[in-house]
Amino acid sequence: MADTSVTLQRLILPDPVICTEEGLYVRTSGPAILRLQNDDVTLQPGGTVRFDTYMNLLNLGTWSTHCQLDGLTLTLTGTGRVALQVTRLTDDVMAPQILLETDVVLEADTVHNLTHALTNPAGLIVVSVTAISDANLTGGAFTAPLPASAAPFRLAIAITTFRREDDVAQTAARITGFFDGPGKPLLAQADAQAHLFIVDNGQSACPAPHPTLTLIPNANLGGAGGFARGLVAAQDGGFSHCLFMDDDASFEMENLIRTIAFLRLARSPRAAVAGAMISSAAKWRMWENGARFWRACRPQYTGTDLRDLQQVITMERDAALPKPAHFYGGWWYFAFPVDQVRHYPYPFFVRGDDISFSLANQFDTATLGGVVSFQDDFAAKESPLTLYLDMRNHLHHHLTQVGMQLGWAKSAWIVGRFFLRSIVRMHYDSANAQLTAWEDVMRGPDFFRDNADMMIKRPQITADIKSEKWQACDPATLPPPCPLKPPGALMSYAMKFTLNGHLIPFWRGATQRIALADRGLIWPLWGTGIAHFTNATTYETYVVRHDKAQFRALVGRGWGLLQRWRHEYAGLQAAYVADYTKTATRTFWENQFKARKP
Repeated sequence: MADTSVTLQRLILPDPVICTEEGLYVRTSGPAILRLQNDDVTLQPGGTVRFDTYMNLLNLGTWSTHCQLDGLTLTLTGTGRVALQVTRLTDDVMAPQILLETDVVLEADTVHNLTHALTNPAGLIVVSVTAISDANLTGGAFTAPLPASAAPFRLAIAITTFRREDDVAQTAARITGFFDGPGKPLLAQADAQAHLFIVDNGQSACPAPHPTLTLIPNANLGGAGGFARGLVAAQDGGFSHCLFMDDDASFEMENLIRTIAFLRLARSPRAAVAGAMISSAAKWRMWENGARFWRACRPQYTGTDLRDLQQVITMERDAALPKPAHFYGGWWYFAFPVDQVRHYPYPFFVRGDDISFSLANQFDTATLGGVVSFQDDFAAKESPLTLYLDMRNHLHHHLTQVGMQLGWAKSAWIVGRFFLRSIVRMHYDSANAQLTAWEDVMRGPDFFRDNADMMIKRPQITADIKSEKWQACDPATLPPPCPLKPPGALMSYAMKFTLNGHLIPFWRGATQRIALADRGLIWPLWGTGIAHFTNATTYETYVVRHDKAQFRALVGRGWGLLQRWRHEYAGLQAAYVADYTKTATRTFWENQFKARKP
């Protein structure tokens, strides 16, 4: 073992390639300059840099709850004389507890013992540095002893990609560059090894060769099949842990350091890490810090302003508590122990495979501050096809997962909620796709096995899309943009109970222009008869129109499917439960790989 300590997390500064929202990383006051290109902070006397931020708070509650911490130290690097203060924050941002206050000559006096903080293993640890003389802070890290009994740690990083050659090549280059550069001593310190597997569902990826990278050509079996292939590689390679990641995920390499340390020191053999997600469109706002599934996906802490310390404290305080029932992690970043896998991914193609995998394997999942991916949010990706896929997996989870069976009526209401959301938004193509998904679930488990690659079903769904197709447009031809404001209570109730005018004879409604950022909302559509959804970045649009004839046809189809569901539900549930243990298996996927060789 190269060292007896492991780096829990480093103090990091914004990476211009990833995120330049300074408030997520540091707060400065006085004569202090953050130099992104140099990755350091220069300070003149009186200048202060504080790391009381989402990316740099140490959540002692989370680490001490899940991990064996036999000590805690802080290391700083740089030059000059500074006043160091380390505090603990709990619920009240205005009442920190001082853990350490001392003057530091960074060249000589850089390691500080914080083990006494573990006597009260809770709260958030904050580092603050104020210059006494001209100073330059180049880094810092929290470390803890690595137990002599720690088992060998080998991490397989599995990325599934489909014809995103540039994205996956850039991601691979950043990861392998990290392995060769700053990650090399950190991995050695943790007595850990890592290897990158790229599962190429499009057989088009060309990442630069590297000793720690293996490219695996694969048939297009979606995310489920791609990650199943990565899991096979992890098991066959003798890896102790596996990390699933998206090909287009943009993330700090610090994610890997914190994840490895957490899993390295975890008490539970079932410990897993779920990375958060932040939308690329608003890099200061949390999109999802883990999620819970119950009748729908319920992202945790959506909308949290990560520049606001009080909001971050609230989120991180709760992160240290036991996770709610049916908690799961998204596969844009999900790390787990290989030997605890009892069920392989279910062949959903995409959408819902990560939910099913988490629920079925019952990992002890945690979220870590700063372990996050930046990428497009799901509202921007929504289409009739994704809603078709979402409907299938929502019903499947409630048919198969332990403690989640709802009965025919309550599970039908899941369909009803999603269907009515599409109807009131005049997204009839989406409503039709959702009913098709319901019908396909009623075909039984064989349907999922036979359509693992979606080669037949996907073109059928796409062919039924009439109005919800993004098309290039001339902005001058669009209705003028106008500020949206929530309608009054009377208007909201009237539109809700008449399904946005569908139950009012001869009603047509107004014309409205809806920006991409508001596309997932319902209230901007209240009282609207024609909606132009627009993407101001790409100059694309699609138009939906109030249509009572389509409404009546879709409701009639839904009513017929409801009667089938009521009569067939008991048999379907029994069939799906029996099938799950046969389909969510390595054997099933190996047969798929053989039958669909790229």
